Amino acid sequence: MSQFYGNRFYQPESIPSHLQLGAASTELLQNSVTMTAELLQDGGEIDVTVKITNTAAGHHVPTDHPGRHLILTVTVVDGNGHSLAQLRGPQVPTWGGAQAEVPGTAYAKVLRDSATGQYPVVSYWKQTSIVTDNRIPAGESDTSTYTFAAPPGGETASVSVELRFRRVFQNMLDAKDWQTPDVIMEEVSKELIVEPWWRYYLPLAITR
Repeated sequence: MSQFYGNRFYQPESIPSHLQLGAASTELLQNSVTMTAELLQDGGEIDVTVKITNTAAGHHVPTDHPGRHLILTVTVVDGNGHSLAQLRGPQVPTWGGAQAEVPGTAYAKVLRDSATGQYPVVSYWKQTSIVTDNRIPAGESDTSTYTFAAPPGGETASVSVELRFRRVFQNMLDAKDWQTPDVIMEEVSKELIVEPWWRYYLPLAITR
């Protein structure tokens, strides 16, 4: 049935939708960014380099409410499923809930309450200051590297990289008893056959 607007008739299906799904749409969140992971063995160490690119959002990711944040986690295990020790690289901040202080990074605009000094807070209607802001701008990327101790040569190292969206900081979720699950935005899993360490250092010894 045609609709009459401004002296013209329009078919309803020809009128663009004005629905703003935003972060309410899991599908939209999962198509906002892309993520890659590259593995490199250097002797007794394994480097995991993760690149996240804001490919589809026309704004910083995450955006809007200051409680929103992304948590990137990197897990590396040996052939028996035992976690390999992290040697270098960032870790998720202490406010990262269950992921706190594990290998990874959190992306957020972190605010501090000017009166109490507490952070992170979401009360942006009060006087606050920005502690950090490492959100990913539109069309740009963030790259981070994590170094782990390699297992013995011949074993397999399994790497799992996960990027999740959390709607508000964990302490507020707990205080309000909000049962709001995280949204997994991107996942990457890879395996690396570990070379014996002497294949790296023996050529150096021969040439000396």
